[in-house]
Amino acid sequence: MSRTLYTARHLIDGTGRGARADHAVLVNGDRIEAVGPANSLAADDAHRVDLGDATLVPGFVDAHTHLTIRPGEGDQHGQLRRPHVWQALRAVRNLAAMVDSGVTTARIMGEQAGIDFTVKALIESGELEGPRLFVSGTALSATNGHGAALGVADGVDGVRHAVRTNLRDGADHVKFFMTGGVSSSGTDLYAYHYGRDEVRCIVEEAHRAGRRVAVHAHGGEGVTICAEEGVDSIEHGGLLTDENVAAMSRHGTALVLTKTIGHHPDGIERGDAHRPDILAKVRASRAADAEVFARVLGARLRFALGTDSMHGLFGYEIAWLIEHGVDAEAALVAATRHGAEVIGIEADAGTLEAGKRADIVALTGDYLGEPRTAPDDVRLVVKGGAVLRLRP
Repeated sequence: MSRTLYTARHLIDGTGRGARADHAVLVNGDRIEAVGPANSLAADDAHRVDLGDATLVPGFVDAHTHLTIRPGEGDQHGQLRRPHVWQALRAVRNLAAMVDSGVTTARIMGEQAGIDFTVKALIESGELEGPRLFVSGTALSATNGHGAALGVADGVDGVRHAVRTNLRDGADHVKFFMTGGVSSSGTDLYAYHYGRDEVRCIVEEAHRAGRRVAVHAHGGEGVTICAEEGVDSIEHGGLLTDENVAAMSRHGTALVLTKTIGHHPDGIERGDAHRPDILAKVRASRAADAEVFARVLGARLRFALGTDSMHGLFGYEIAWLIEHGVDAEAALVAATRHGAEVIGIEADAGTLEAGKRADIVALTGDYLGEPRTAPDDVRLVVKGGAVLRLRP
């Protein structure tokens, strides 16, 4: 197998051990062979890629996104009702934008008509370029719930059948909608649409098959029910109460933050600017952010990051954390190791360590000295040893 030595002035391995100067990553095939001082890893048979005054970091893990939606175009549920071929073709440009921003692994949180299964297979076969995908198939929603455009399942028997159908088709995890959502009309962010018995059934069916469960939920009693019934991760969590955070802490429930879609000017604010009901929910969520995130930090909840279809803007998620009091290295850990932990692939990805997949990103300059996380700061993207991007 071919060997490549990636060198740079700075290296942050994603474990939380700080930055190291003049270190390198030696890649053998699709795996990391070694990480250490550049002068000790030099190998005569290795191709050398010197990134100069850059920072080598693990590939980013987008722990919550979709393949076909573009929030800035508005009416996300309407987009999900467009012809399936229209949706699938749009995924190609979205995948490219994800790679451009340094995302090498992505957890897809609901698509129709098996689009995510097909795109995943095409990426694995080399037909399409994109991050390594973990897919859910059709997300579950109650008839009166947010996300009903993706798929409806009601009652214990209904959700059981829906989970088993996704598992049959090859789902890597199970996704369902518990509370209302920002981008839909007629749903409240605190209201919840599944009862405890339905949530328990979803979790039992998924866990029996060795799959994790992720739930769209913003705040209120629905979040507490999900934590108590063993859901593995709360997605969004923009309105978490003290009770919610306490329940998540007791049960080890992870949180996946998705701040770009609500804060970036090209997100919901642009796409649904003509919808006062939706903008009111965007603003309510923003107004609660500081207080809610203080609760999350105070309880030391483990959190990962997701763009929620803001393709190419993963760096904005990192920047949001830094702007809200998270130090730059901890923000990077959330973007890498914690994402891998939420998916359940921490033994294989998320850090730069020997034996793991060679997923590597190079950021311009000294990341810890001057954090810069915009997509144009990504110079190198390596996924499983394959160079997807290399910029001067």
